Amino acid sequence: MLDRETMLAAMRGPIAEIAVPEWGGDVGIRRLSAADLVAFRTTIKEADGSDGANLDAAATLLSMALCGDDGKPILTVDEIKQWDAQQMPLLNRLAEQVNVHNGIDKASVEDLEKNSASGEKSESI
Repeated sequence: MLDRETMLAAMRGPIAEIAVPEWGGDVGIRRLSAADLVAFRTTIKEADGSDGANLDAAATLLSMALCGDDGKPILTVDEIKQWDAQQMPLLNRLAEQVNVHNGIDKASVEDLEKNSASGEKSESI
């Protein structure tokens, strides 16, 4: 019979390692929890379509998913939002990898943004 720790480890899932040459090494991406996905969904719903709102959503996603070997987050939303414009390709690449690792497809995010803008509720993400 499964014990608690085995079940929790299976629910957390594996940590993906991706190369970030700009930083000189690898970074971990953890599987997001249900609470993380709700927080991300809330950030997207509150976004007004401006660049600042899009940055908030990306920074929220990355702050929850980028992690060390122990699975604990390594950057805060504010730290990520302070990256300069030259870091935007990296931010986009990391966000894409987080989405892939967590099974969040682009269509789901776009559907959520579209439905949130029209006041409708979406069941995606």
